[in-house]
Amino acid sequence: MNLSAPFIRRPVMTTFLIFALLVAGALAYFHLPVTDVPSIETPRIYVSTDYPGASPEVVLHEITIPLEKELLSVKGVQEVSSRSGEGSSSITLTFDMKKDMRQAVIDVEAVLRRATNWLPKDLDKAPECRFSDTDQDSIMTLVVSSQTASAGNLRSLCENQIIPRLERIEGVANVGVFGEEKNVYLRLNPELMAARRVGFNDVIDAVKEHTEHEPLGSITSKNGELFFEWKDTVINAKDIENIVINKNNLFIKDLGQVSEKSNTQNESRFLTQNSSKRCLVLWIQKTSDGNAVSISKKVHAALAVAALPSNISINVWFDKADWINGSISHVEWSLALSFLLVVLIIYLSLKRLSEALVTCVSIPLSLLGTLGVMYCLDFSLDLLSLLALTLSCGFVIDDAIVMLENIARHKEQGESTFEAAFGGSGQICFTILAITLSLVAVFIPLVFMPGMHGRLFREFSCTLSIAIIISGAISLTIIPMLCSRFSTMSTAPKLPKESAAKRWYAATLHYVLHAPKTVLVISLGLFAASFFLFRLLPVDLIPKEDRGFLFIVTPLPKTPSQIRERQEKLEAMLQKNHSIENFISANLEDILLFAVRLVPKNERASQAEIVSLLTRQFNALPGNEVWIDPMQLIRLDMNFGNGGRYALSVSGSSFDEVENATKKLTQTLVQKGVVTSAESSLKKETPFLSLEVDEKKLSHFGFAKKDVQDLFKLTFGGAPIGSLRQGTYSENIYVELLPQYQKSIDAASKLYLSTPNDELIPLRAFASWKETLGPSSLHRLEGLPSLKIHFTLPENVPQNVALEHLERVARISVPDSIQITLSGSAKQIASAINDTLLLLLAAILVMYIILGILYESFIHPLTILSSVPFACLGGILTLLLAHEPLSIFSAVGFLLLIGIVKKNGIMMIDCALDLERTGLSPYDAIHKACLTRFRPIMMTTAAAIMGAIPIAIGIGESAEMLRGLGLVIVGGLAFSQVLTLYVTPVLYLLFDNLRSGLGPRT
Repeated sequence: MNLSAPFIRRPVMTTFLIFALLVAGALAYFHLPVTDVPSIETPRIYVSTDYPGASPEVVLHEITIPLEKELLSVKGVQEVSSRSGEGSSSITLTFDMKKDMRQAVIDVEAVLRRATNWLPKDLDKAPECRFSDTDQDSIMTLVVSSQTASAGNLRSLCENQIIPRLERIEGVANVGVFGEEKNVYLRLNPELMAARRVGFNDVIDAVKEHTEHEPLGSITSKNGELFFEWKDTVINAKDIENIVINKNNLFIKDLGQVSEKSNTQNESRFLTQNSSKRCLVLWIQKTSDGNAVSISKKVHAALAVAALPSNISINVWFDKADWINGSISHVEWSLALSFLLVVLIIYLSLKRLSEALVTCVSIPLSLLGTLGVMYCLDFSLDLLSLLALTLSCGFVIDDAIVMLENIARHKEQGESTFEAAFGGSGQICFTILAITLSLVAVFIPLVFMPGMHGRLFREFSCTLSIAIIISGAISLTIIPMLCSRFSTMSTAPKLPKESAAKRWYAATLHYVLHAPKTVLVISLGLFAASFFLFRLLPVDLIPKEDRGFLFIVTPLPKTPSQIRERQEKLEAMLQKNHSIENFISANLEDILLFAVRLVPKNERASQAEIVSLLTRQFNALPGNEVWIDPMQLIRLDMNFGNGGRYALSVSGSSFDEVENATKKLTQTLVQKGVVTSAESSLKKETPFLSLEVDEKKLSHFGFAKKDVQDLFKLTFGGAPIGSLRQGTYSENIYVELLPQYQKSIDAASKLYLSTPNDELIPLRAFASWKETLGPSSLHRLEGLPSLKIHFTLPENVPQNVALEHLERVARISVPDSIQITLSGSAKQIASAINDTLLLLLAAILVMYIILGILYESFIHPLTILSSVPFACLGGILTLLLAHEPLSIFSAVGFLLLIGIVKKNGIMMIDCALDLERTGLSPYDAIHKACLTRFRPIMMTTAAAIMGAIPIAIGIGESAEMLRGLGLVIVGGLAFSQVLTLYVTPVLYLLFDNLRSGLGPRT
């Protein structure tokens, strides 16, 4: 059946189909959302609970363990991990990819409501769960800075003016802020309070009374419903000083000091080579379907019209839209270059420009048609979908080339233009159908594959499959019609002169077909070599990119004076480095973080050289250790201050056992040179004051346990006792002792509680405390005590090899009762080789099934797929020669490669079977088929190589990341082309005797 005939006979209908594809694709292009890469986040729900003042042990047993037991009942949970710290519990639930996360949130919330019945009654608030429908990384980072404005002014400006305006932008999910916070602090003198017979609870109750806001109700009048509102009398720190302690008419200012100050623990500064400014950092996250480029334009527009004080400035420090626009521009150039190279190949093969242009119509039509389908499927334009469109330039042309070459061959044999279009298209329809369906079959395992490959490349696979299907349809419909109307080739029966390459191939093919044993031995040897060499490939899941941004992390010293001195020295180092344009210096909980922006590439050394220099300079400071992580488009692990890029989980039956094993293993890994640096999540033991309360005495004085807990929580636990409204921004109110009383471990002995009978009772009357040591946090994994070791691997050793060595050393360094598991990207690297092999085998199996169905044969699919091992070997050798690692992108390159090379076998076998039906022997049929299909095989292979050359060259944005994919395709096709032209016909003859026994002869 000739599927092309109706379209050849009805050129007007076919023309309107072309017009429809053009319009649909053009409209879709301007409405598709634009982003960087598809989200690869594992679906997680985070459950957090605050219990200020509680030790990690109390948090673990009172909150974390009870919640873990209940949360394990939620369907779809794959992993439960937790952290119990000082005053807080956090539990992470990792779900199966198939789980409906909206339903998961409902299930978790139901469990938390049930769990509150046996959690401590004095929790500030019930446990909260969070599942954010946002991308993990921020798409923009803004710096609000000033040399003269206070932290409070910066915070007020951001909270009241900038953030509300940014949050109204369509597609913005969240605007976060980091930096100093201005709060109100009541610094009380305990001795003065005791002398004036005022308890700490009296002060706390008075402040709460004047700052809490309770609903007062409403009334209904002729003007509608009117709500009562209490007029605030305390609106600033000065007003707090004048709050009266009712029972003795004392003011708070009579008992200590009230001041507004910034929390220097979150201090951040914006520095260049010549200046240093106080700053706040804003980061913008988009919704999962938000358009990053559109959001960026609207943010810039909003900032341009923002009315700012003259002493405050806003800088866009990072904008991912710049990366996206750069990637789109690079892809557009790659598309144009690929298109021109493909046109050149066809022209050089056929020596006629009209045929070359007719064939290349399939490229823009396929791409535009694909954009239209992408819009209907709610896909986005991102790095991977654009990569799919670039690669499709070399793939979608295959079907058109095969169709055009067959029609041209019919014309060369003397048929008219119309007859050649009918006869040539009818003869090749099944071949094009087989090529298209088998190529699409390659992507089926990737679409349904779990894990990172599936999540990251699902849209990529679908986009490329759509382009291939549309190109197949265009080759069966539009190309034959155009050939029947616009061919300029003469219809005289004048056969073209055979090329030298074809004559040489004909001579060598005759010799090879008579030496099948030699060919088989060589083929089997190369097949075995491909498996051996594949195991030698170094692995780097995401090749490092030079994006010009660095994160530098170093631990904080112990004392405030040392922190300030260390920070100033490190800032001076960075300011002197002329490769650095500017940077943000941030003082986090226990680390210093520097977010560094480098000058443009053409004005500095390479990123790797800069990282090496900064590492040496920072580590040269006594007692300092640094971790530098370049900012990447795709980041698998981002753990500030955890000591390395990779992680190893250590689990056991008890915390003591896990701690001992972790300490020993960390030391062993460093001493044996298995890792260059390592740090465990077991922090150095933290001093604690163990509090013991005589409950009989406590009850005698009329106090409850909660009264003592509240006292410690508010005085020493960092919990606010109230807040002051400042527009949309609230300043928290904290109570603490004067500095001279905070430095002594006997500070608690200065605390007094006031009884309902106005008696002043010292805390030491019913409580005692002593200093002990304990961990600052307790971690569990799957219900077992657990710790993580974060480490960095040696640069000169392939990551997969280093991880295998690390696992061997770890197994023999810890007792059998200890469980060792790699986590994060380390786990994915360790399994990358096996995962890739599994993916390739699955793709080959699916192709075998599809080809078996099409040819109704068990044997022909094996013959067609015989070229796959040689193509893979070529790709492996190319990566080894180019010193490129196996990455998630080069793994997909192998998948594409096996899909491309099998078309050569299809063209040969399909033609040979047709010739056998005319009465030729298998030898004559395959010999003639190879020579007949030599030209289209060479043309389609050259076109595919040309389509991948711009990616293999590695120019432009994301070049380092994608280069391996292009090299695999180019090297694999070039290497396999020569071998498959000989091996496939030899196997065809070898299997000829088996066909009759395994299936009907076709």
